[in-house]
Amino acid sequence: MLLTAPRLLLAMSLIAAGAARPVIAAAHVARPPLSPLAQSCQGCHQPAVNAATMPALSGYPSARIAASLRAARDQPEPGSIMARFAQHLSNAEIDSLAAELGKPGKAGARP
Repeated sequence: MLLTAPRLLLAMSLIAAGAARPVIAAAHVARPPLSPLAQSCQGCHQPAVNAATMPALSGYPSARIAASLRAARDQPEPGSIMARFAQHLSNAEIDSLAAELGKPGKAGARP
């Protein structure tokens, strides 16, 4: 929608009066706090860490996270810290963790 001068003036007046705040607040939905296990994943997998070896998980499909965890558990690479985290996780725990950290999508999709 193109904002002409009268519409822009009306929008600015509504924002200044506070009329638009409930709409803006409703559009932002906060995620629930992460579980302790998910927080331990975020310790390494965040944007500020070396993305070449430990990519940030935000934006990754949950199916891809689950597949990576299963691979780390079932076919661990020597010296992999991921194998240490994943070795005691059941399939249900992996699915729950992946759903908490990721977004819906296909396992092969890139963020």
